[in-house]
Amino acid sequence: MRDLPNIEKSVFRRGEYVGYGGGKVWQIYRHRKLWVATERGQTGGWKAETLADLSKALENNLSTSP
Repeated sequence: MRDLPNIEKSVFRRGEYVGYGGGKVWQIYRHRKLWVATERGQTGGWKAETLADLSKALENNLSTSP
């Protein structure tokens, strides 16, 4: 995995990542061919083709639409 400043591997869940942005913690996982970021404890979320794209969205406080 590339060095993304706001995404790190989850210590508790294999194959998942934890993201930080907008003052929130995001659970990141792979669903089919997309990466999905959901706010911890919520449903629905943001989708992107790469972790780098999700990292950029988190840096921009998820200003793009889900």
